[in-house]
Amino acid sequence: MDRASLLRNRKYGAYSLNALFRKVDPSAIIAEEEIAAANSGLKRVLSVYELIAYGVASTVGAGIFVTIGIVAKNDAGPGVALSFIVAGFASFLSALCYSEFASRVPVSGSAYTFAYVSLGELMGWFVGWNLTLEYAISASAVARGWAGYLVSALQSVGADPPGWLNNYRINSLLSLSPLALAIVVLCTLVLLFGMKESARLNLAVTVINMLIIFFIIIAGSFYVETHNWSPFLPYGFSGIWRGVGTVFFSYIGFDSVSTLAGEVRNPGRDLPIGIVGTLGIATGIYIAVSLVVTGMVSYLEMNVNAPLSQAFFSRGLGWAGTIIAFGSVTTMSATTLVSLIGQPRIFYQMAKDGLIFKIFQRTNVKGVPVWGTIITGVMSGVIAFFLDLDALTNMISIGTLLAFIVVCGGVIVLRYQESDRPARVPLYLLGYFVACIIFAVSFTYLQVLQPWSLFLTGTLLVASFAPFLFMRTTSLPTTFKCPLVPYVPALGILMNVWFIVSLPWDAIVRLLIWTFLGMVLYFVYGIRYSTLRRQEATIEWETTQ
Repeated sequence: MDRASLLRNRKYGAYSLNALFRKVDPSAIIAEEEIAAANSGLKRVLSVYELIAYGVASTVGAGIFVTIGIVAKNDAGPGVALSFIVAGFASFLSALCYSEFASRVPVSGSAYTFAYVSLGELMGWFVGWNLTLEYAISASAVARGWAGYLVSALQSVGADPPGWLNNYRINSLLSLSPLALAIVVLCTLVLLFGMKESARLNLAVTVINMLIIFFIIIAGSFYVETHNWSPFLPYGFSGIWRGVGTVFFSYIGFDSVSTLAGEVRNPGRDLPIGIVGTLGIATGIYIAVSLVVTGMVSYLEMNVNAPLSQAFFSRGLGWAGTIIAFGSVTTMSATTLVSLIGQPRIFYQMAKDGLIFKIFQRTNVKGVPVWGTIITGVMSGVIAFFLDLDALTNMISIGTLLAFIVVCGGVIVLRYQESDRPARVPLYLLGYFVACIIFAVSFTYLQVLQPWSLFLTGTLLVASFAPFLFMRTTSLPTTFKCPLVPYVPALGILMNVWFIVSLPWDAIVRLLIWTFLGMVLYFVYGIRYSTLRRQEATIEWETTQ
């Protein structure tokens, strides 16, 4: 029997428990990536500066122009700066884990590849499938935000754009926005010209955005009145904690830096710098801007829709408010562009692994995954044109948080994995994950039973973590190392679980529905055409010759 016949005969024998947990070899996919780069695959053209610019554009978007006002007025008052510090710390824990993985496995795919390497094919598919939802909807949501900012900026200079250009309401579900569709189409065309060209454009726009943000901080500081900071914590520490749950999602985006691993010149050095550098810059910007804007305007009088520009308008600085209004448009333009980059790279890696259709693996002469980019643009453009995305934004958050959890857990698995007992560490990790859920639910919802509920669930949490303290390290990376393992990844898992539990339950239900659809596709196509399964068939064929 030839190899092709053997593979066909094995198609209906593809379903086994071992198939769900087979792992891809990091050295093998790194070698494949280098061979592909030398031919027609992704090109390693990005410098560390372009990488950080991409990360900053992904992260510093609507968070700085909207979220600050919402949290200051409704949750934390001037203490919104403390909410950003706590949320930045929580993101930093995951960023350290991402940095270790990105330097260990410097290929496109981000958390999907990391999960495939450490936890197996089924978990890799789960993460990759949910990341596709995150990137597609986030690009659409940003495009909708861009359209709204553009209309507001034009109105600030006396223009009156027709209402049908943005948010033309059809019914309770459909709301048309030709402007949102236009920016998605434009950004998709830019990306098809090549990663290097797109990176240069994004770097230029990001520099302009940083100048505008520095203008806000410096000019606004001259109009800060310190009595606006009193009381600094009008809603107490509980308000700070409520604010953390909201502003945390302003940091989502730093993880997308790792999707460019296959296009970075020196990934072992530059990826950790890009990931941690992005987070550090974003945190500094958020803290400084929040202090300035809450010092310029009382938190009780904050405009939640456009807090920055309105703060300057309220002080008689109309010219400055106009600059900021148009600056928000350029910022959201860059965010729309970079939101469309991550999805095709994940599609590309999943297609190389045989889990989705091979069309997503094709690249053009510029090394751009052309069909993945076009299909992503079409999906995002259609969603942005037809749907008001307020009800879907929580799905973006929950998909990213799940990816954070898997990456943090993957670091523990790779550090302590034992070749003779491969299931031991993942099972302990599963127990710790369940304990985190129980503790987070108790902390969030069972207020009546406190402090007994916290004591009991806290004891369970500590007991489930204890085995990691006695495990022997079996693998250390040669480049960037996440410090204080297992403490840092374990704390990262706990905080991300807490954020998921704090989300509305309907977001979790929608995630389960999307995951079910993904599992159907995996068991119909992915598990049967997996590259690892074909390699197993090849080995079997060779041993029978």
